[in-house]
Formats: sequence, structure tokens, C-alpha cells
Amino acid sequence: MNYFKLSIILGVVLSAYYYLDTYVLPTLYIFDPEVVHGIVKDSLGMVPPGNTTALFYEINTRLRNVYGDNVNPYNTDDWMFNNAGNAMGSMFIQHASISEYLIFFGTAIGTEGHTGVHPANDYFFILKGEQWVHDLGDPDPIIYKPGDLHILERGSVQQYSMPTTCFALELAQGWIPAMLPFGLADTLFSTLDLGTFARTAYFTGKAMIESALRRKF
Repeated sequence: MNYFKLSIILGVVLSAYYYLDTYVLPTLYIFDPEVVHGIVKDSLGMVPPGNTTALFYEINTRLRNVYGDNVNPYNTDDWMFNNAGNAMGSMFIQHASISEYLIFFGTAIGTEGHTGVHPANDYFFILKGEQWVHDLGDPDPIIYKPGDLHILERGSVQQYSMPTTCFALELAQGWIPAMLPFGLADTLFSTLDLGTFARTAYFTGKAMIESALRRKF
């Protein structure tokens, strides 16, 4: 294959990606970050401080009232550990599709790591504790507390820490399959926790298939 043909193929591929990314992908989103943020703040005002489990149920119920079956019912059995970017926590998948995921994520004892670089915007709504963020060149941390929203724009990178107990509601909007290697690489090549890998693959795949059957991509 000569360079001319290769350049033509590359141009077609890049043009197709630009079209899908600019005009198709945004039409697939159903979650409104402002609405979700309002649900988080209202729930924090309703649930007594310290009752994190009740807060999870309250947020999940309110999300289901708005988004219906696109949000999985909350339960305490379907949590799973997650290792990514040298940070460890646990998560519960409320929604997963090609264009979005919505999860509870956090840790009871603290963690720290790399955000990863993603083809998606990430909205991190703090529910309990604090998240500390380090931007390159800034000697002082940015500290997010319950009710605050930390937005990591696509392509951006930061160091983050949850110094002690911290839980959040996380919404990602973009090319979700391209984020999976970041979410699974530590498990495959570091922790070798194949049970967690299988559990993550099962619940992620199950949620994505259920979304596709509802024609949510």
C-alpha cells in the first residue's frame, strides 16, 4: 500500500471520528450534570450526616424518579473493588452504556492516584469526605467537599487524593469503552485480582447490554 492510499484511508477514518464525536455522541447523552448535581444537593439536605448508606438509597431513588430504568436500583451486594491509576476504591454501577456511565465510587480508608487521560468529561459529585486535587504547577491543593462538583474535562490530567473516608457520585460522558483499559489495567497487570476483574466485566457488560436493549447507547 502506497502512502497516498494510506493518507486517504487515514483521512476518511479521522473525518468519520470527527463527525461521530461532534454530531452523534452528544445526542446519546441522557444525564444532565446540572440535574444530577441538584439531586445530590437535595439528597444531602434530606439525609442526616453520617448515614452514607441512606444517602446512596436517597440519591438512587431520586435518579430513578427522573431517569427511570436507565438507572439500576441500588443494593449493597453489587459493589466491587476498583484499582486504576494506582488508586484503590470500590464502586457500584448505576448505569453503563457506550456514551455514559454513572457510579458510586469511594473508599472507607483513603486513596491517591492518577486521574487517567480520557476521551470523556468526568463529573465527580462529592457525597462524603473530601477529594484533594493537584493541578500541575499549582503548589496548593484544590479541595472539594460534600455537595461540590469536580469536573475533569476530556483529555485533562490531574493527581487526586481522598485523604480519608470519601465517597462520590461519578458521571462520565464520552467514549466509555475507551476508558475501560484504564479501569482494568491495574487489575490485570498489578493486583492480579481475577475475581474482581470477572466481577467488573460481568456488571459492566450486563449494564451495557441492558442499556442497548433499551436503545440507549
